[in-house]
Amino acid sequence: MDLTELATVIADLRSEGSDFAEVEVKRAADGFPQSVAPTLSAFANTPGGGILLFGLDESENFSSVGVYDPAACKAALASLSRNGIAPAINPHVWDFKFEGKIIVAAQIDELASSAKPCRVKGTGKAYLRSYDGDYELSQLEEQAFLANRDTPRFDQAIVNESSKDDLDGALVESYIENCRATSPVLARFDRDELLFRTGVVSGPDRRPTVAGLLALGVYPQQFFPNLAIQASVAPGPNDPSGTRAVDAKRFDGPIPSMLEQALNWVQRNTRTRVRFGYDGHGRDESEYPAEAVRELLSNALIHRDLGPYALGEAITLKIDKSQLILSNPGGLWGLSVDRLGLTGVTSARNGYLVRICQNVRYSRGQRVVEALATGIPTVLRSLQEAGMVPPRFHDQGVRFTVRVPNHTLLAPADLAWLASLNPSAPLSDIQRHALVAMRHGTRWTNKTLRDAFPMDSLEARNTLAGLVDAQVAEAVGERGGRIYQLASHLTEGVRSEQQIIPLSGVAQVEGYDGSVKTVDETVPRSRGGARRANANKIADFLGSGPSSVSDIRDATGLTIRQVEYAMELLKADGKVLLLGKRGDRSSRWSLTHTEPASDS
Repeated sequence: MDLTELATVIADLRSEGSDFAEVEVKRAADGFPQSVAPTLSAFANTPGGGILLFGLDESENFSSVGVYDPAACKAALASLSRNGIAPAINPHVWDFKFEGKIIVAAQIDELASSAKPCRVKGTGKAYLRSYDGDYELSQLEEQAFLANRDTPRFDQAIVNESSKDDLDGALVESYIENCRATSPVLARFDRDELLFRTGVVSGPDRRPTVAGLLALGVYPQQFFPNLAIQASVAPGPNDPSGTRAVDAKRFDGPIPSMLEQALNWVQRNTRTRVRFGYDGHGRDESEYPAEAVRELLSNALIHRDLGPYALGEAITLKIDKSQLILSNPGGLWGLSVDRLGLTGVTSARNGYLVRICQNVRYSRGQRVVEALATGIPTVLRSLQEAGMVPPRFHDQGVRFTVRVPNHTLLAPADLAWLASLNPSAPLSDIQRHALVAMRHGTRWTNKTLRDAFPMDSLEARNTLAGLVDAQVAEAVGERGGRIYQLASHLTEGVRSEQQIIPLSGVAQVEGYDGSVKTVDETVPRSRGGARRANANKIADFLGSGPSSVSDIRDATGLTIRQVEYAMELLKADGKVLLLGKRGDRSSRWSLTHTEPASDS
């Protein structure tokens, strides 16, 4: 970390109004904090690790208060890292003079899978980092970490209650035909021997395995009810009051059937647009490219965790007005988020299931898995060809989530405008989208660009600086609070009818897809103003009925910490009440004037 990166992180904290998943702030002005050990455990267990900052006061909009003694603070952190948690970790530590005060920063790296979970010695508890800070691992989550110390083999387990009659005859015959066509060695085996050699059946009785049933079973959910996909569409503004989900569906059956059902559902619940290319011809394109959706669904189905601790969770598929969200139990196995999509990089949690599915076809004639190490590159390529931005991947260790932003395909007028420019350097797809947004009034900061496009702060800085270097954008303001806007010599083409309406420290502008969007207009914005705006947004959402904190987060796009802060305001105003117990994930918040929705 350097001073520039520190300034960017602090600007993000002040803009956000709270700390966030990858950054934890401790005041440390009067001594070493007592709550550091759980955070060290959480960062060590969480993919990507995290950053600890000492010397900022969260209650005063992350003002710089400095640490009590920089050398003593660093020594206490080193001692706690070696002696207070197990296994010990070795954080990277720096100190900086920022706004006249000394700030101590520490980078906590993720531990290797073979060493997780990292525990606090004094209590024996292990933690994981989430949107709302550090939370203690449940027994099932701890089992997931322990199981991941070695190569998972849950897909090879024999399902003793099953028999060969539980395999779908048509799928099996197609599978055998494909295996023999692709492997001269397998072509020599008879039917039963081939199923045994490829892991579809196992044991002396040749009973189906978990992988065999999932890929080729008549109805795998007879044995594993939650190995399914649960799909829903978020309610829109025109849906009746109290609507919690639209077109909620559960997709079951073998993997090829679930894949087909989910693809059809996504197509039914998303729009088709005409997109004009550089040649001026219009083409019908899906809101989310079918090829990308297919690959993401396939990945979720074949890479989900099949351990006994994860069998109670289904894959979830959600669509809202701004994104498609797909989440499956089990984090990445054998690689990290930053390596996803690299050529030749692959790692299979369920080796037998992946191999079987390479020879399983669904009704569109395609294999469930086309080839190893090509899934994510295919997703990235198809989104790029559609003029869209890359997906956002989030690995929480025990769950993996991908969010595909619905950045609308660029309009014909915007494509023509881009083609008319003569930038001094080539622009990336993300820079093109960001520039078109600038054309329609958006002003970017490092933080707002990272919120819209998946990247780290250094990438965001380079992306924005590249637009300035290309002489199509200009920077206004000092480091840590810098705003990037369209270059003045290009503003003549901006639509004059665009309206900018101040709203609690932010502004509403007409987006380049014609929708109204909210963007930062004051950076850093006031903590109280941001919380009040968030509270108003949540109150509007709760008008449709009681919701859990996680549902509110998904619907509003806020972090869990932002939701909790805003809830405190609404509670103090007497506008909301909690239905249930605090800390219980099944509890829901309701407006005080709204009757709780019936569960029937």
